[in-house]
Amino acid sequence: MGGRRTRAHRFTTRAATLAAMGLVALTLTACIGGAASDERPAPTATHAPVDGSAAACVADPEAVAGQDDTQEGHPVDDDLAARYDDAASAVFHQVAEVAPGAIVGVRGPDGTFTAAYGTADLATGAAAETDQHVRIASVTKSFVGTVVLRLADEGRLSLDDPIDDYVPDVPNGSRITLRELITMRSGLGNYSDDEQWGLEMLADPEAEWSPDRLLEYAWSMPTSFPPGTNMEYSNTNFILLGLVVEQVTGERLTDVIRAEVLEPLALAETAYPADNTLPSPRMQGYTLPAVVTPAAGASPEWVDATDWSPSSAGAAGAMTSDLDDLLAWGRALATGQGVLEASAQVERLESFATSTLGPREFYGQALVCRDGWIGHHGNIPGYNTVVRYHPAIDTTIVVVASGLSGTATPPRVLVIEEYASALADVAGQPFTATVVPPEAQVQGLVPVMPPGGF
Repeated sequence: MGGRRTRAHRFTTRAATLAAMGLVALTLTACIGGAASDERPAPTATHAPVDGSAAACVADPEAVAGQDDTQEGHPVDDDLAARYDDAASAVFHQVAEVAPGAIVGVRGPDGTFTAAYGTADLATGAAAETDQHVRIASVTKSFVGTVVLRLADEGRLSLDDPIDDYVPDVPNGSRITLRELITMRSGLGNYSDDEQWGLEMLADPEAEWSPDRLLEYAWSMPTSFPPGTNMEYSNTNFILLGLVVEQVTGERLTDVIRAEVLEPLALAETAYPADNTLPSPRMQGYTLPAVVTPAAGASPEWVDATDWSPSSAGAAGAMTSDLDDLLAWGRALATGQGVLEASAQVERLESFATSTLGPREFYGQALVCRDGWIGHHGNIPGYNTVVRYHPAIDTTIVVVASGLSGTATPPRVLVIEEYASALADVAGQPFTATVVPPEAQVQGLVPVMPPGGF
């Protein structure tokens, strides 16, 4: 179960509870919340950004938007490959009991490193491979957000439009702007935190969900704060933004994403699927029912979630991709090159709020920054993904792991963050993995195969 090289928050109460069970789900099913804040003011020439602040995370947005592309697709040399492999292998052996398969990649000026670790299919024992397709969960938000910003730059919508202009009957809809939706400052309830939604989803996980049906669960929840006065991660925001895109363009979201982002960047292996299909070759995704909702009970038996309907995540997390496309997307997302005008990308990079989603982690316009690493992460039952780019070294890191997002035994760690941190250290720019709270440093569920296998 070793690696094979191929060359070519802050926690909410619910997330902390799941972590204590060994079931941390940070983005789709138990989203991270943030502290109160308005958007940060732009740094001035006379006041340098405070270390660790949102302004310091991207201190020179214009330089990032104009970054020269020095990344190389050829393999890194043997010495650097061995260092990356040693770092990732060590993490794999630390987390393998909850994350049976992992695919990792690093692309920078020295070349590209890719590797796969562990098992892609527990039923057959097939090994993980670097060309396998995966579900990328809330990394979807970075694509949907980019489409929204393109439409805004074209004058087809304004980020200061109220959501009421596009979708009726949204709580506080006349006061919530598209800008507050895309920066997680709407105060709307997170539908995937609703217990009844989780139980209904588990009752028929391959069933189709419409955006309106998802929003019914959100509207049954109280709002968290007046619009614009605080920050809280909510998948509901992006379900709404998906509807806005479709209304403005008159086209299906899947078609708009393809035309506006995927085709210009030649991301041929990435898609917003219209059904449950995950293309081959693929890495199977495994989860436990309590990842969806604690009300499902604490069964330790792995469940194969590969063919669960991504419509339950919709515009907040439905997309699929592969390693090579995600490596290309990481750089395009952070610099805007190939998808946004420089002025629009500068505004995007200036949008990080002073509140944090985790230690030193900041959310902007469908974009996250921590320790200078810009991108997004995602968790959906079966798959956990992180895509980050650092402009100081023109380097992208991608990690996709199957299984749970947190380990089950102390010392508790978050799987994709441990991988990203280990690879970032080798790349030369540290990425600080989130520290699991002391109350979650307890023995949790260790997943097992169901009797008779799958």
